[in-house]
Amino acid sequence: MFDITENDVKAVYEALKDRYNLVLTNAYALDEGYTEDCLVLVGKARGLVLELYEDGGDFVLDVMNAEQTAGTHWHPNDMEAAVEYVAEFMEGRREYLLIPYRKH
Repeated sequence: MFDITENDVKAVYEALKDRYNLVLTNAYALDEGYTEDCLVLVGKARGLVLELYEDGGDFVLDVMNAEQTAGTHWHPNDMEAAVEYVAEFMEGRREYLLIPYRKH
């Protein structure tokens, strides 16, 4: 456990890039308040945004509204699960309960 690397994020992108409109970028280019730079796979569909990245040896998958005022996230266990979750998002096969972000 906790052995996910940025290469795994790249591998998810490579597995899906020909099927879906995905972008592989970095956290600082997104300018969304990330505190560390990392690779981020981004997908957009039906007014939602998906971001998949590695943090601390674990996948993190965020789904949020386009305004980034509400969202949800979870941690896929492995690359197979990450590929499936991204595909579900892009194909609209899953609904998400978005929780409003706390305003500071």
